[in-house]
Order: sequence, then structure tokens, then C-alpha cells
Amino acid sequence: MTTTSSNHAGRPASAEPVDTRSRGGPDGRLYTASFAAVWDRVLEEIRARSRWDLVHHDEELGLITVQCRGFLSAGASLLTVWVSLDDNGLTRLDLRSVPETRRDLGAGERRVRELLSRLDHALGPGARVSL
Repeated sequence: MTTTSSNHAGRPASAEPVDTRSRGGPDGRLYTASFAAVWDRVLEEIRARSRWDLVHHDEELGLITVQCRGFLSAGASLLTVWVSLDDNGLTRLDLRSVPETRRDLGAGERRVRELLSRLDHALGPGARVSL
């Protein structure tokens, strides 16, 4: 979630990480789809973005790191995605977007919400389990 304290231009003076694991952040996801299906779909969505660069991915750890660039350097962030299995064998997905500059302007939160929405759609109706 982005918190702001206005500067002279009325724009946010600082930005904080957006984390699906933290209180007040967007909800993470729990899917009935297999780990492999969710993992592959996340990588497909990331590779489809023109200003997203895959920095690291380790399927054994369930960890993906992405460098996201915004327009004119505003909104650049480091996006971390965790894919894991919960105690019931459901696939858990959590994301964290950390802004690289104080000019995030809400871009990190929009990226997280859009990626989650696209995954919900791609994995199909009924794949998402309410947390």
C-alpha cells in the first residue's frame, strides 16, 4: 500500500512496499491449481510485459524476482513473487513490490493488483480459493 505525505507539487513524497503478506496490503492468492500450473502462468505473465525483466527464478524455492520499470523512471520497483504449497496442498501466491525511488505514484500496488487479476482470469473460474 502506498502512503503519502504531500510535497509542493501535491505528489507523494515517499512510497512504501506493497506486500500481500502484510496487514492492510492486497490479499494474496490461494489456488486449487497445481504449483506447476501457477508457477508457469506467473512466468508467462511476467515475460509478456515489455518493461519487466526477470532477474531470478528458482522453482525449488518458489521464488521469482522481477525488475519493473515505469515510464520516465517513475514507478520503478523490484517485484518478488513467492509460490508455495499450504498445509492442505493448495497453491499459495504472495507478492511484494518495493519501490526503487520515492516517485512510485502507486505503480507498485497497481502492478500487484493487475498481476493477481490476470492470474485469476488465466487460471479460470473456480481456481481461486477465498482466504
